[in-house]
Amino acid sequence: MKRKIIQIGALLLCSSTMVQAVTMHQLLEKIKKQPAYRLDTVAVSQGALGERQIQDKLMPTLDAFAGVELYNRPSSLRPVLPSEMQQPQNGLPFSKRIGRVGVNFKWPVFVKSLYTLEEKAALMHLAAKEKQRLNLISKEAEVVGSVAYLKYLSSLKQALIAKKNSIRATRRKVALMVKEGRAAPSELLTLDTHLNDIDINLVNIDKERNTLSARIETLTGIALKHPLPLRQKHAVRKGKIFALLPIEKSVEASQAGIKAAQEGYYPSVSIKGSYTHSRADAYNNDKSIDTDFGSLGLYLSMPLYDRSKSTAVEEAKLSYLKEKTKLEDTRHTLTVKGKELSREIGLLKRALGLARKSVRDQRGLLKVAKVSLQEGVITQEEYLRYEDALANAKAQVAKIEAQKWQDIAQLAVIYGNDLKGIVK
Repeated sequence: MKRKIIQIGALLLCSSTMVQAVTMHQLLEKIKKQPAYRLDTVAVSQGALGERQIQDKLMPTLDAFAGVELYNRPSSLRPVLPSEMQQPQNGLPFSKRIGRVGVNFKWPVFVKSLYTLEEKAALMHLAAKEKQRLNLISKEAEVVGSVAYLKYLSSLKQALIAKKNSIRATRRKVALMVKEGRAAPSELLTLDTHLNDIDINLVNIDKERNTLSARIETLTGIALKHPLPLRQKHAVRKGKIFALLPIEKSVEASQAGIKAAQEGYYPSVSIKGSYTHSRADAYNNDKSIDTDFGSLGLYLSMPLYDRSKSTAVEEAKLSYLKEKTKLEDTRHTLTVKGKELSREIGLLKRALGLARKSVRDQRGLLKVAKVSLQEGVITQEEYLRYEDALANAKAQVAKIEAQKWQDIAQLAVIYGNDLKGIVK
């Protein structure tokens, strides 16, 4: 029985380990499985359909119809030849009630604006694809930044726990001193107050960790309880600002929109045809008549006046101006941001080395402070400042590392680097 319990416990331990045995690469891959990414995929599919809708307008159409027409006077079933008017005994093709069936055919052979609109739709489709990739990298950056900050909070928590344990060890020594009458009881109260403040800070850290874990689960579907190690495989490859590509395609599409609106004044060519079979009772002798006729023609249409076309041109120009201004503003902002992040990453690397040295120095000072406290050379308040300094130095190291990863992630978004190729 005891052996079975051990086996079950081992299985549970393995299963819990497997839940957390996820790499950053796997975590980032999970983004594509979430509904938000599928929404972007739907947007790309809609862009493809928009392109296809314009192509469909250039295809011929064929419609069938059937109906009954009622007139207050006899009307023609079809155009009548003069020779038919000489044979009234067969029934003239006129009636007040005519049944018709047939088909209509139409083919827009040349409509210049439709070809331009097809080009615009193709550009919008490309913009949707670039937007999908940009959104994916942005979500990857958010996951990396969240994991980095989660790691920072965990390091901060460890630093506070180490500080708490150190103060507890000091408290035990002070308690003996109080018991022997070599220290005032108020010194214990000071230490207890400090320990209580640490517990409050630990609760606040757990709250922040819970919020970050929920955000990571929203983006990836994985409930990450502990931070993952972050190591950099490659530096961010700089070049053209990738985040501008969707806007650039939108600008090109708006330019095509102006051209298409202006081409609304161009003549168009189309082929139209119809075939109609009519049935009725002749008005002159009530004989049943069945007859048919058809037509096929090539038509040139020239718009002479349509005020809505000029309004459409102005609207297209304003849309282009809006997209172009947005592109210029975004290009300027991202260019400056890219330079800022590159410089900041270099500074953070330097600051990281200094912060680690500070931890080593503060750890040595704390050892001296503990001895000085026991010998009565320094006060308890002075000793606690050394404890705070070491904890703050450790937290500073973790904070700089988290900031560095957040900057790397933002830089990757600007230049379109897939973070799976940067982080491991």
